[in-house]
Amino acid sequence: MSLDPQPALRRRLAALRIAVAFVLLAPAPIALAQFPPARPVPEAECSDASCRTTFDASFFSIYAPVTALDMVNNLPGFNLDNGDTGSRGFGGAAGNILINGERVSAKSESPSDLLSRIPAADVQRIVVIRGQVGGTDLRGQSVIADVIRKEGGATGAWSVRASTQQPGSRFLPSGTMSYSDTRGALSYTLGAGAERSQFQSQAEERLLGPDGELLEFRDEEYGQVEDGFDLSANATYAGDRIRYGFNAQYEWEEQDGGELSLRQPAAGRPDTEPFLLRQGSDEQEEALEIGLDAERSWGEHANTKLITLYRRDQESRVGNVVRGAPDDPGTVRTEAITDRLETEKILRLEADYSGVAGHLLEASIEGAENRLESDFELRRRIDGSLRPVPVPGARTQVEEQRLDLSVADSFAAGALAVDLELAAEASEISQTGGFAEERSFFFWKPSATLTYTLENDALLRGRLLRKVGQLDFSDFVSAADLGDDELSLGNPSLSPETTVTMDLTWETRFNSIGLLSLTAFYDWIDDVEDVLPLEDQLEVPGNIGSGWRYGIRGELTTPLDLFGLTNARLDLNGRWQDSGVDDPLTGRERILSNERAWRVEAEFRQDLPQARMGWGLNGSINDGFSRFGLDELDRYLGVGNLSGYVESRAIEALRIRLGVNAILRNNENRDRRVFEGPRDSSALAFRELRDRQRSRTLYLEVRGTF
Repeated sequence: MSLDPQPALRRRLAALRIAVAFVLLAPAPIALAQFPPARPVPEAECSDASCRTTFDASFFSIYAPVTALDMVNNLPGFNLDNGDTGSRGFGGAAGNILINGERVSAKSESPSDLLSRIPAADVQRIVVIRGQVGGTDLRGQSVIADVIRKEGGATGAWSVRASTQQPGSRFLPSGTMSYSDTRGALSYTLGAGAERSQFQSQAEERLLGPDGELLEFRDEEYGQVEDGFDLSANATYAGDRIRYGFNAQYEWEEQDGGELSLRQPAAGRPDTEPFLLRQGSDEQEEALEIGLDAERSWGEHANTKLITLYRRDQESRVGNVVRGAPDDPGTVRTEAITDRLETEKILRLEADYSGVAGHLLEASIEGAENRLESDFELRRRIDGSLRPVPVPGARTQVEEQRLDLSVADSFAAGALAVDLELAAEASEISQTGGFAEERSFFFWKPSATLTYTLENDALLRGRLLRKVGQLDFSDFVSAADLGDDELSLGNPSLSPETTVTMDLTWETRFNSIGLLSLTAFYDWIDDVEDVLPLEDQLEVPGNIGSGWRYGIRGELTTPLDLFGLTNARLDLNGRWQDSGVDDPLTGRERILSNERAWRVEAEFRQDLPQARMGWGLNGSINDGFSRFGLDELDRYLGVGNLSGYVESRAIEALRIRLGVNAILRNNENRDRRVFEGPRDSSALAFRELRDRQRSRTLYLEVRGTF
């Protein structure tokens, strides 16, 4: 481990040289001007305040896609939303992808996972719908993509990848394979994947005293190796009047790693000897999901869909902290063992009716049962041996019974479209074990969306809606943060956060594939979830009152032909916001915890169809964020990132990509201030300043179809 006080500057200079070299070695833009664009123009049709843009499969030929995911990622002005696969319930977990006009009855599988298993040769066209999206199973989304698959024929896709961390020399393999076929009325896709990956980072941390004096210098290395595999199956059967769907997924994952921290006292502190602190972590997770659905049309105007889903997720984790001399194996000081089993059962019924002239009526009812069983054990070395430490709520069970109802009406009046929805949520949550609590909740969740179609394919959209956050069951149970040597207690009295959102969006299309979208928003937040101080210097997740948030976000997709870069495009998206909530300790207003004030992401890509090559750069820059604890204040500083790739398409139906991620090796640096008691009234005890650099990842990926 290096103790050089100025390595960060040299690392950044080295990263800058790599970035410059990568750009210089990429295909030169000056060679592109001789190749005129051969891109088909997408067909756009706007009516009833909804714009549908159809991209035939030939539109994507310039990108030489292997899977449907490649095609969706190259849709102009479209950002793939994978939804919230970790949320409870089915209705709120949707992303913004349909397949053949239907939402797949899968929850744990993200839209990206599903699309990556569909060969590009199996896609006939993709329809992007903007504006009114009633009747698409994705209510609440303003932009969705419907992937229309071809009929008949067996196709498959595969990929192999080798990656290595720098610094480092070990190459780790991964691979995927999928197969799709149609046999009469039955269509199915089978998928499998295996992966071995690694994450590494290096950090330097300085421990300062209350007056800013250097107490200790820490040289840290973090490494984690992850092994996993998954199996999946999706199928549909089209009967005479009923369409049946089936989905199954199994995942297994194991993570093993930890952090080494060499801690040396500052000069002038001979009373303290250097020591090595090892923080280890071993995790294993196994997940299974099975989903079934049946859809039937009842004449020309009525349609119903029944969905049932079962999910089971089991996780075990062992963590420890070992302390010893730099050349000594050390002694286990603290050990934490966690076993968790989470299950979910869902039954959902959806119905559509279009028999009322000019209206589309929709209704749904969903019942769900969620259960979490958690067993946590903490042991500390006391008088020479590891002894159990009593922890409130260490062994507990949380169960939720929830019912969701909604009715909606979509209609148009000329260029104005209206989407109205009245939804309600009722739930009962009970907890037994270390904590005993039983509570009932009921929330109305209305929403109204007005969309007005302007000239030149522009849209103006306004929304007013109320959202109810889901309680994280992890906040109900106790755990430990071994890195900061803190105990995290559960709070059975936590209430869900509710937000009333008002936003206004303007978007327009230009130059065939160009799109500009700007949104202004304001949020009124009740029962803000944060850290709530308790007596005896304890804290728990809790509700700290009402807050607010407002800002703007924007998206831009533009071709770069005007700059002499043929077949090149730039995608930008960004967000700026301000927020506030009254601090439960100081009583003064502050920003919301864990939220960045701004972020900007950019993606540049350029395709050389004549040379059968492509290259691209992805970059992002984010503001920092803060966390407010009872006796500490953490500030995670802003961070930027840059990745790039060069891709060869010289072999038909084969893509060979050489890429590098985290070129700049940037990660979030941390400024942690710990006080002797509550931070509003106590003196500063110490301060930790961490400068962490993540490892650069080099990879070679080969993908193809069969």
